[in-house]
Amino acid sequence: MGLKSRTKGQSGEREAAGLITDLTGFDVHRRVRQHDGDSDLEGVPGWVVEIKRYAKATRANIRQWWAQAVAQAVKAGGMPVLLYRQDRDDWRAVWPVSAGMTVPRSDAWLDYEWTVEGSPEAWASAMREAVRTQE
Repeated sequence: MGLKSRTKGQSGEREAAGLITDLTGFDVHRRVRQHDGDSDLEGVPGWVVEIKRYAKATRANIRQWWAQAVAQAVKAGGMPVLLYRQDRDDWRAVWPVSAGMTVPRSDAWLDYEWTVEGSPEAWASAMREAVRTQE
């Protein structure tokens, strides 16, 4: 990965962390020392956050990024969420439709076909509901 691409990714992580902090009130920040399989952000209880910042995001890209987010979430024991942003566009979020539902946890719910895509504001609302459901 080139320096320009790495810098763009780090900038995207900081931008997304600020957005999530504003939406949730949690102290969210980028994970400085990332190892393969780590969440990009820290501070969102129960969620494993993957951030992508690309010029273009095809459906195939999003499916691949989702698979990465799920693998990290399964390893960490959290719920996956993918936030991505294309150049000159708004942030989008992808999360499991089962978030906030009172259904038994199943890896089947983590398949891309069982996701919701919406604004970060919509995800933050679903995330708050999921936290309430777990309490």
